Amino acid sequence: MAMLPTIYNSYWSLFLTSAAGLTAAGNAIVLSIIGVADIISILLVSFIVQKCNLRFGKFRFWVLIGGVGAAVTRVIAFTPLMFGSVAYFAVMIVISSSLYNLAYCAYMGMLPVIADTQEERMSAVTAQQQWVAVFAIVVSLISVTVIQNVGYAALSAIAAVAIIASVIPMYIATKDVDVYKPVEKMSEAEKEAQPSTWDMICLLFNVPMLTYLIGSVCKVIGSIGLTMLVSYYYTYAFGDMSMLTVYLTISTVLQLVGASLAPVVNRIVKGNRNTFAAGLLIDAALLAVAWLIGSSSALLFTIALSIAYMGWAVAHTADAAYYSYIGDYVEYKHHKNIQPFLMSMLSMVIKIGVALTSVVVGWGLVAIGFDAENVTEAAKTGIMNLTTVLPMIVLIVGAVVTFLNPLNDKKVEEIHTELAKRHAAEAGR
Repeated sequence: MAMLPTIYNSYWSLFLTSAAGLTAAGNAIVLSIIGVADIISILLVSFIVQKCNLRFGKFRFWVLIGGVGAAVTRVIAFTPLMFGSVAYFAVMIVISSSLYNLAYCAYMGMLPVIADTQEERMSAVTAQQQWVAVFAIVVSLISVTVIQNVGYAALSAIAAVAIIASVIPMYIATKDVDVYKPVEKMSEAEKEAQPSTWDMICLLFNVPMLTYLIGSVCKVIGSIGLTMLVSYYYTYAFGDMSMLTVYLTISTVLQLVGASLAPVVNRIVKGNRNTFAAGLLIDAALLAVAWLIGSSSALLFTIALSIAYMGWAVAHTADAAYYSYIGDYVEYKHHKNIQPFLMSMLSMVIKIGVALTSVVVGWGLVAIGFDAENVTEAAKTGIMNLTTVLPMIVLIVGAVVTFLNPLNDKKVEEIHTELAKRHAAEAGR
């Protein structure tokens, strides 16, 4: 499923301004619309995942339906059937992204179900990110060749086939984990822990959630902003799109390395929160290096950007494990289980960052005077700065705010111990 956002982040804006025939302003409008629509759809699907208790599974059924639907509609979205039509491409990407949000929300909701302790959750997300990196490498190796020889829709079709071939066995494999439990079979304590809609909304507002939100949004802007603009750098500033293959390949290989190093960093800095912040700082430091050498050598610029991605991978790997304890914190403090809703809302955090990034990228290109038919030296310099300086600043801000989050290693262990006692007592009643 990670192939879809990988392709989107790297090529959607470029597709709209090239194959789809949209102007820079039309591109900005589509990116802005999807940014707002994504946030709305995340809210809707998060309520669906929390409130629906289906015998097909609380999470896995939505992964199956949403994954297949998103895969098929994304192929259509990348097909320039309505050349130059802002409305067509805005509608198609909204539909596809909404279905993807449903699948991703439910997928992340399964993390606390399959992993309990900090170590287990770190192991689970590390394995997840390792496989994400593997398929990102596949995309990086084939994407430019497929686009140049067949088209953007063909690249999305490859991802669609892979998704459909994977969500079906996943649905079957998780049947003993994502177990349906009707209300009449729940204990009184389990019934009392079920939140109302008002509970779900009110309990979102807490210090761990707000500080996590700021830090994670900074992480998204710092990474996706670079990913969306780097294709412009190689296509227009550097003048050789083939170099994009080098960047995508090296960065995705190092993403795999970074994901594998996350547990090591976790042991050194003590805890998922600190691992997340450390990854942001590593990423920012290497973006600064890329900016310093960017004008002297495209190859050195590419290497620095790629290594920076390793820092991002450390933070991204720790992200879900770090976030998952916000739900435990709410249950610990308020005796209400909103874990499914909160884990579904993880997509909301990402989409807020993507929405802000899309606005910055779209209107940033307008601000620097980007014109695909006449790329000036000022526009080339502007692309370089948008790609490196802005992400570097927001990553540092994100790291600082993250250290203000109270969910450090000691607090998480305290929460885990207390909840284990409560659950054992409830099971004994």
